[in-house]
Amino acid sequence: MATGITTAKTKFEWKVGTGAAVKIGGVVSFSGLGGGSSAVIDTTDFDSTAKEKAMGLPDEGQVSLSMILIPGDAGQTALGAARSAQTKGTLIITLSDKTIYTQDAFVLTFERNGEQDDVAKASCNLEITGAIVQSKGV
Repeated sequence: MATGITTAKTKFEWKVGTGAAVKIGGVVSFSGLGGGSSAVIDTTDFDSTAKEKAMGLPDEGQVSLSMILIPGDAGQTALGAARSAQTKGTLIITLSDKTIYTQDAFVLTFERNGEQDDVAKASCNLEITGAIVQSKGV
């Protein structure tokens, strides 16, 4: 029987420049990690007998976070500030087995929303720039 990595105790942090990483509180889900794609480059010429192609650079795409809105949470505040200032930062995701995903990103959106008989929520979309680095913590 296969066992997977539990999402309990997954940690999300945001870091700008040489500053300290700040924990992002209230995260309830994430999606899109590693979901980007590469461009397809057409290399067909007059000697070709069928379409010929090469792969372009990988585009790591976007990561989305869904959160319980916590006004005053340092991480949520930092994401909102990075969006407003159009500042690149580093998103660090640490899974419960200590696998760490680190990626530089821009905060595209930081939305607040709510529904009847529920808590206020937030969602954040981050555009990854460069490669996602996977490592193993201790």
